Amino acid sequence: MSHIVVAPFSNSDIRDWPAAHYRALIARLVAEWDGLVRVVGAPSQAIRTREIVRPFDPNRVVNDCGRGGLEDTADLIRSAACVIGNNSGIAHLAAFEGVPTVCVFGGAHQRLEWRPLGSHVVTLSRAIACSPCHFHHAAHCPYGLACLEQITPDAVFETTSRLINHAPGELFADVA
Repeated sequence: MSHIVVAPFSNSDIRDWPAAHYRALIARLVAEWDGLVRVVGAPSQAIRTREIVRPFDPNRVVNDCGRGGLEDTADLIRSAACVIGNNSGIAHLAAFEGVPTVCVFGGAHQRLEWRPLGSHVVTLSRAIACSPCHFHHAAHCPYGLACLEQITPDAVFETTSRLINHAPGELFADVA
């Protein structure tokens, strides 16, 4: 059975799309896509990942967070129909491997400099006046991570669907 890899956490919370958005995205994937959703992450992210996947049927949404090693995660990525994640090592690895990748990119860093590169990568970001802010922690953001909050689960789902069905090549998108 085909699968989509979802990587909801990076190594810096300033780059993490909200967990509630990931939950809404996974709900739509489960409702409208026939494959598995496999959620990956580091062992230190396991508790937060459980909060995202708890509402879903474990036969459709598999929590692989903290299970296996880096090579196991790399194998899941290589065999995925698509990888969805933040500006993180997972997104960069997927892009490097040529796997269709949707990168939800916040405003802390310069997108043109730090985005994953590849012919099957779509980077979704929300250009707002304060970006790039260069903050290192979400708590420092006076706007409640508006750059990430304003990227909707529907926009990520629609982008994922387009990418899986016909990879458009490298594309950048500002989500209104």
